[in-house]
Amino acid sequence: MRRRTSAFVTAGFAAVLGILGVPHAPSAQARVDQLFPLYNPYPPGILPPDLDSEIARVRREIQSIFNEALNEWRALPPSTTVGNPPTLRGSGYAAIEILGKLMKNMSPFRNEACATCHMPYTGFSGPIPSVNLTMIAYPGSFRYRAGKRVAQRYTYSPDFPVLEYNTTLGAFFGGNFWDARSTGYKLQSADAEQAQHPPVDTQEMGFPDTACIAFRLSKAVYRPLFELVWGADFHFRCPGNTEKICSTSGARQASAAAPRQSG
Repeated sequence: MRRRTSAFVTAGFAAVLGILGVPHAPSAQARVDQLFPLYNPYPPGILPPDLDSEIARVRREIQSIFNEALNEWRALPPSTTVGNPPTLRGSGYAAIEILGKLMKNMSPFRNEACATCHMPYTGFSGPIPSVNLTMIAYPGSFRYRAGKRVAQRYTYSPDFPVLEYNTTLGAFFGGNFWDARSTGYKLQSADAEQAQHPPVDTQEMGFPDTACIAFRLSKAVYRPLFELVWGADFHFRCPGNTEKICSTSGARQASAAAPRQSG
């Protein structure tokens, strides 16, 4: 019998597969700019002059890969689920790989992808040379707020154990990142813990709540593939204003909630 898992919990782990995420239409950023004026907190010379054109180039590349993956999914032979816990057989491995390319709309404005900062042809790090040479951290969904560090190249991270102290060697091992901010203690997987951060980080994808991940996945064209791979069930009810909430950046909400100084 196929085991069904809570869609909200499963969607959190889905971020591990979030190699790509793309907007509905090329005009998505233009609509965002009309609603929310661009915020540039940096001194002159920090933002590279070609930033907007380079972001547009990367988004076109992401869209192309997404379209290709969509065709691969539609041509995929049927997969079978066997055993307990259930295991995908046949084309199951290919299904997981394709799903990683299809994850999309995982940001409030549908303008930020995992691949925006982690492109395959740059070793899954940042694909914009001018950013790599200047501001280092990549702009998030709420332009031009940027992340806190360079985009990590760590395709080997799933093999990292939970952070622990080796008493024999007198050193720490495991976890993700040099500062060990993703220990893996709670989930017993440092990689899975790290994947929970970007979707709700106000400097990155910027969702106001992790439930927005499940909501966007429930509306995705590739929802059947996600349900096949993860055994999730997206038959749930959401409040009528969920789309509005999930289309509002956590960064903007944080700014609105911040106390204002009087003159």
